[in-house]
Amino acid sequence: MKIGLSAMFGNTPYRDMAFVKSYAATAESLGFNSLWAPEHIVFFGSYDSAYPYKSGGNTPWTENKDPALYDPLFVIAAAAGVTSTLRFGTTVLVTPLRPALLMAKELMSLDHLSNGRFEFGAGLGWSEEEYNALGASWEKRGKRFDEYLEAIKVAWTEDRASYHGEFVNFDDVILKPFPVTPGGPPILIGGNSAAAIKRAARLADGWYGVWMGFDELEPKMAEIHECLEQYGRSAGEDFVLKLNFPIGPQADIEDVLYKVSECRRLGIEEFVLELPIRSRHLEEDLRYWAQLLEVGE
Repeated sequence: MKIGLSAMFGNTPYRDMAFVKSYAATAESLGFNSLWAPEHIVFFGSYDSAYPYKSGGNTPWTENKDPALYDPLFVIAAAAGVTSTLRFGTTVLVTPLRPALLMAKELMSLDHLSNGRFEFGAGLGWSEEEYNALGASWEKRGKRFDEYLEAIKVAWTEDRASYHGEFVNFDDVILKPFPVTPGGPPILIGGNSAAAIKRAARLADGWYGVWMGFDELEPKMAEIHECLEQYGRSAGEDFVLKLNFPIGPQADIEDVLYKVSECRRLGIEEFVLELPIRSRHLEEDLRYWAQLLEVGE
């Protein structure tokens, strides 16, 4: 099983673009498989929308009066330039907030820049406030999400691309060069809900879940495998399973190691950990976790 990393950048003055490059280069040198960057375009002082991965629905940054975050595509572009084997992904890009063809162009370019080391983690999002602020309709967002994914694939693979849906319509579009990755970067659907799992099984190359909001992994895996069977698919080469787990500063190490062993036992291809890495002790902290998790061994 591969071990990846997820990290926030731009959220403090110390975690600037220079830190992004140092983080990526150090992670690669220690044998981690990937680096995943989260997205929110804007934040708010308070939310009516409930955060789905935390009891009570409060966001992780509720207590932060000045939340900040770089755009994940720029984070990955910077990190790709100082690495050669480390893979990258978005965790996750809130897909309906951008025009479909613009996103297809940006992700194709990132696929070239990283020489095929990019995976498109796509999500529907949970914040109605963010949708409203960006002029995106909250209504029918699931249907729009589906059309975006379909249209992006068409634009990545057809010489003269056409797509006709309720929300996305274009004819005779040329969006080139084609991605380095044949067919385009792998698309992984983020989210733990039944709808997210169904969408992944129906439209995507894999599932990117978060080990929050449920206690045991085995029932979730059974749900995913059952859904895949309904679409005549199975986990393996054509459908990957990846799972994210945020770890706080007061982490229970035994619990972390238990979750790693469960992921390995149940066929998770990659466990992506959001580690409590201190900005001024980057190499020391990453090396500690690499040794603890037996990365590269």
